[in-house]
Amino acid sequence: MARSRPNPWFTGLLALLVAAVMAISLYPAFTTDGPSGLRFVGESAGRKADRHLYFYGGYETVPAWERAYHRLLFGERGAVEQKSIAIYAETLEWFERNPHRVKPWNEQNTRARWLIALAETGQREAFIEGLQTLGTGPEEDVLVATLAHAYGVEGEQLTASELRYGARMVPGGWGRDHLRMRLAERAGDLETAEAFRLALNLRGAEMRERLRWLGITVTVTLALGLILLARARVFTHPPAWRAAVLDDPWPAAQGFAVMVRAALYAILVVVGIGLFQQHYFRPGILSLWITLVAGLPMLWLMRRHLLKPRGMGFVQGFGLTLRGVGLKAFAAVTVMLLAVHWAGNMLISALGWGLGLESHWSQGIHELAMFGSWRNTLLAAINAILWAAIIEEIAFRGLVYVTLRSVMRPWVAILLSAALFSLLHLYSFTAMLAVFWSGVLLAWSFERFRSLLPAMVVHGLGNAVAVSTLVLFYR
Repeated sequence: MARSRPNPWFTGLLALLVAAVMAISLYPAFTTDGPSGLRFVGESAGRKADRHLYFYGGYETVPAWERAYHRLLFGERGAVEQKSIAIYAETLEWFERNPHRVKPWNEQNTRARWLIALAETGQREAFIEGLQTLGTGPEEDVLVATLAHAYGVEGEQLTASELRYGARMVPGGWGRDHLRMRLAERAGDLETAEAFRLALNLRGAEMRERLRWLGITVTVTLALGLILLARARVFTHPPAWRAAVLDDPWPAAQGFAVMVRAALYAILVVVGIGLFQQHYFRPGILSLWITLVAGLPMLWLMRRHLLKPRGMGFVQGFGLTLRGVGLKAFAAVTVMLLAVHWAGNMLISALGWGLGLESHWSQGIHELAMFGSWRNTLLAAINAILWAAIIEEIAFRGLVYVTLRSVMRPWVAILLSAALFSLLHLYSFTAMLAVFWSGVLLAWSFERFRSLLPAMVVHGLGNAVAVSTLVLFYR
C-alpha cells in the first residue's frame, strides 16, 4: 500500500476477500444448533445448571429483601430451577441429534443429574418415567436402583456398598451431594445427612455473598455516576483532551485501506496460531493473548500510514494522556460513562428478559476459564480486560469511527461504527444490542471528550464484570 495513495482496486479486492472469510467464519454463529459451539457440552451444561441450583441452598434463612433482590435479577426460584432442568433436557435432546459427539458416560451423567433435579423439585412422576431412559446394563441397573432407592421408588434392593458405588457414578456437584444426602436419610444416618445439608447450605450462602459484593460494587458505581452527572461540569466544560485525529482526520480511502489490511493480517494471525495451538487446556500465551497478537499489525499499519505522515503518534493522535487534564477530571468522565454504560446494559437485559429474548444458556460460557488452570484463566482475563479494551477501542473508535467520520456526520459515523462492532460480537439478540449500545456510547465519548482513555477504561471494566461473574459463579 502506497503511503499516500493506496491502490483502490487492490484495496477493493482485499475487502472482498476479507468479507468472504468473515462470512464463512461467522456463518456458524447463525446456524449453530443450541450448544453445538461448545467442546464439552455435557460438562458445561452440568456446571451451568448445578451452580444455579446450588444458589438456593439454605434459602429458607434468606431475608425477604434479599429474596426480592434475587427475584428482580433472576425471577422466581421455581422458574430458575425449571430453567436448570431445561438445560439438562435440552442437552439430552442435543445428544440424540448429535450421537457422533457423545460419549455414553457423558449422556448417562447428564441424565442422572436431570433425574435428581426432577426429584428434588418435586416432579415425582417425571422422575419415575425418566428412570426408564437410563438404559440397561450392569452399571445402568445399579444407577437406576440407587436413584429409585434414594427417592422412595420401589425397585431392586442393593447393598450399602452397591448404593455407594451407584452414588459415585453421578458426577460431583449439586446432584451427587443431594443424592448422598437422601441415601443417608434412607439409611437412618441422620448425622451424615445433616452434614451434607449444611455443606449445601454453606455453598448457597457463599454464592449469595459473592452476588451481594458484586451488586454493591455495581450499585455504588451507578450511584456515584448519577451524582457526578448531576453535579459535574464536564459536559459544559469538557476536559482539555485534544485527540489530533479528530481535528486532522485521514482521508477515508487511506483509513479504509488500513482497515482492510489490518483485518486480513488479523485473520492470518488467528488462523496461523490456531494451526499450531497446543492442547485445548494448555494453550500458549499467543493463543491466550490473541487479541493483542492479532491487533499488532493494525497498530503498525496505523502508525506507518495514518499517524506518522501527519507528525503524530498514538498518544497525541488519540488523546492518551492526562497531561493538562488531571486525574480528577479523568475519573469524573470515566465513572459517569461507566454508570451510563452499565445502566444501559441492565435496561437492555431487563427488556430482553421481559420479552422472552434471553440469551441461550450456552452463550457466554468460556470453557477454558471454567475448567482450565488458574494460570490460563488469569492470562485470558488479562486479554479480555486489558488487551481487548486497548486494541478494540483503537480499532473501532479510533480507526473505523475516524475513517467514517471523515466522510459523514459524526452521529451517522457513531451508529455505523457501533453496528460493525456489534456484528463482530455475534451472540444473542439482546447481547448484540448491548454491544451496539456500548459502541454508540464509547464512540460518542471519543467525539465529545477527545480521548480514547475513558472508553478504554470503561470497556475494560465492563469486561472485568463479565470475567468476574464467570469466575465467581461458574469456576
